[in-house]
Amino acid sequence: MNKLFYYTLFAALGVISLASCKKNNLVVDKDVTPPAFVKFGTWNNSDSSATYTIKNTNAPFKIPVGITNVSDKDRTINFTYSSPTAVQGQQYTAPSSLVIKAGEALDSLEIKGIFDGFSSITRLDKLTITISGGDVPVNQTKSHFVLSLKKYWEADLNAFSGVYIIQDYDAGVPDGDPYEVTLTPVSLNGPSSVVAISGLWGFDAPPVNVTLNWDNLETGKTTIPKANWFKHATYGQATINPNGTGTFSATDQTMKIGYEATVSAGSFGKYTSTLKKK
Repeated sequence: MNKLFYYTLFAALGVISLASCKKNNLVVDKDVTPPAFVKFGTWNNSDSSATYTIKNTNAPFKIPVGITNVSDKDRTINFTYSSPTAVQGQQYTAPSSLVIKAGEALDSLEIKGIFDGFSSITRLDKLTITISGGDVPVNQTKSHFVLSLKKYWEADLNAFSGVYIIQDYDAGVPDGDPYEVTLTPVSLNGPSSVVAISGLWGFDAPPVNVTLNWDNLETGKTTIPKANWFKHATYGQATINPNGTGTFSATDQTMKIGYEATVSAGSFGKYTSTLKKK
């Protein structure tokens, strides 16, 4: 009985092994070609959006487009574009198709922003790019890409420079007569710039920096960062502090600033000053 049982068991195992071998041979002995499909070549499904800041060089934004295999033939991929505000030829240009060359599986779709198509630095357009078809089936989970378009704009570093006539006000009342100060550009970082005012309060003290944040191409707001200013003979180190937000206009070369000078013993008062190009 035992001998018959073992013979039967070995025979069954042989049949199972043979079946397994044949089943494995379906994979091992044959080339398995995954189905081809095209998608935007980002790592994660969530990586399907970006911001394109358009510089005056109109340098393009490149979006990777990939196919899951290579071919011995060129393959054309088609695209469509939609936006509630951006118009092809006015805010951007983009091709209707892309050819991925034979032997390759990855290329880039180039979206070219039009710098002059944005009238302000606050405008933001959203452009939805869709792989709409072509020679390769589309992976539906990676077939859309949302690109936010905005204008990169740098203020004119020399917009405020030279000699200005300034009038100081203490609590809204003129403090002394108008006098001259000199404005010198310091730095520039996109839509923000810094100028230094020499001669504030009419004496030889270290320059005071003013930050200009441009709301548009002509106007914006001013702030004075907290910093050490001058050393008073009696009270020691004076510090200049911001006092609210001022304004400026590059069109008529005017500026308003707010500040407060303090020492350890107290404050000299909260001041505003108006400046106009001489």
